[in-house]
Amino acid sequence: MAILEKGTVLEQLRRDLPQLSGREARAARHLLANYPMAGLTTVAEFAAQSGVSTATILRLVKRLGFSVYADFQAALRRHLEETLQSPLIRFGERQVSEGSENDPFLDRFMEAMVGHMQALRGSVPAAEFEKVVALLSDPRRDIHIVGGRYSSNLGAYVADLLTAVRGRVFTIRGQTQQWPQHLLDMGKSSVLLVFDVRRYQQDVIEFAGAASRRGATVVLLTDAWQSPASRAADHVLTFQVESPSIFDVLTIGMALSEALVGAVASKLGGSGRERIEALEELRRPFAPKEAGLNRTETLLKRGD
Repeated sequence: MAILEKGTVLEQLRRDLPQLSGREARAARHLLANYPMAGLTTVAEFAAQSGVSTATILRLVKRLGFSVYADFQAALRRHLEETLQSPLIRFGERQVSEGSENDPFLDRFMEAMVGHMQALRGSVPAAEFEKVVALLSDPRRDIHIVGGRYSSNLGAYVADLLTAVRGRVFTIRGQTQQWPQHLLDMGKSSVLLVFDVRRYQQDVIEFAGAASRRGATVVLLTDAWQSPASRAADHVLTFQVESPSIFDVLTIGMALSEALVGAVASKLGGSGRERIEALEELRRPFAPKEAGLNRTETLLKRGD
């Protein structure tokens, strides 16, 4: 059979869950909650842990596009290997597959990014994107943003932009022992925006789960393999992180984040504009006298 694309098992599980029979859905939910390890056990163990028969497991596997259980497990192993990759592992791989002088790194890198950007539109459902925009632009909701060691840079950027057009945006930073303080004020009107890419961080995963249990709506931006934080997420938007570099890239995640913020600003309309106007007025006393807008105003007055 044809090898499924990365992320397909997880994505298809979520997509097909509403159409599954009761027993199949029970097994699917167990796999989602323990992905991918639950599927790496024997058929009998998977069935026993899910509380269903082995026949139900095999029917579920066929629904996912695998003719035999071994192919299903092979796909899960590939998923696990890919999510556990580190720059050190990829360093050796890149040295083996390094391009020639006629195939320079910059060209390969740019081609990869162009391909990822073209694929982004197809990987992010328009309806899901709009639901997230509606959440982030709802003034009745408080927005909390958390990320991993590198992905938190995306979170900080989004928080900075969102704060310009709406209030009650909070960035979760610092030592993880301080994070539970943010949970105190989270409830049903809260939105937690999570950024987590491979290698996924357990503290981010645990925090997403804790926020969900307090009633917050969890939105996850993650890579194609999907962080385990997806178990607590109400909405998941994915982007590619692979490149010719030994390091995963956040380029496509940045583009997706900016699209979200731009859509939020557009949806807020007049209220967002009023907030930016107020912010610009507040910034005036802090601007260097001959820099930025003040410098431009000075040149206009001089007629330069």
